[in-house]
Amino acid sequence: MSKTGYEKMVSGELYEGPDWDLIEMQVEARKKLDRLNAVPNWDMANRTAMFRDQLGSFGDSFVLSPVTWEYGKHIHIGEGVFINFECVFLDGAEVRIGDGTAIAPRVMFLTAGHPVDPHERERRDPKTGKLIGAQCINKPISIGKHCWIGAGTIIVGGVSIGDGTTIGAGSVVTRDIPAGVLAAGNPCRVIRKADAKPMRQAANAA
Repeated sequence: MSKTGYEKMVSGELYEGPDWDLIEMQVEARKKLDRLNAVPNWDMANRTAMFRDQLGSFGDSFVLSPVTWEYGKHIHIGEGVFINFECVFLDGAEVRIGDGTAIAPRVMFLTAGHPVDPHERERRDPKTGKLIGAQCINKPISIGKHCWIGAGTIIVGGVSIGDGTTIGAGSVVTRDIPAGVLAAGNPCRVIRKADAKPMRQAANAA
């Protein structure tokens, strides 16, 4: 039996778009998401219950609305995570965010992609040759524990960011970033190791 579009999507294989079963799933997820975004950010009890219903997993964390995702159920958020407003999740593949990580406003987690070659990317009707869609592929994103992702950062599918790493605002993360570094830029590159010593000195001076 051939795989469904959903099975191909979550396993990281090419699948055809538009896929109306996937669109129906997105519509249903959006209905729930709209209700969530209508609940005030201060109503943490109700919002937490809604996050746990809609996401793959959700610890004792805080996410500000508005927030946008495609499916929700492929997103896993650990303990003590803070996600600021207007973040976007294209979560056809899993997005995992580790404990204690802070996400600034307007960060985008984009697991979705397409073949680079336009001839591989496009879909045409075999009888008429009419363009009818595109080939799609989704790859997971993993953010470690105790990271800080700066405002406006774009993280593409297939990327892993190690524990304790800081990503500078406006970065475009197209490849893995190791643990314990400061990285920034387009494309995002390691600038230096993240040194905890100044933080300890500041705490002692307080």
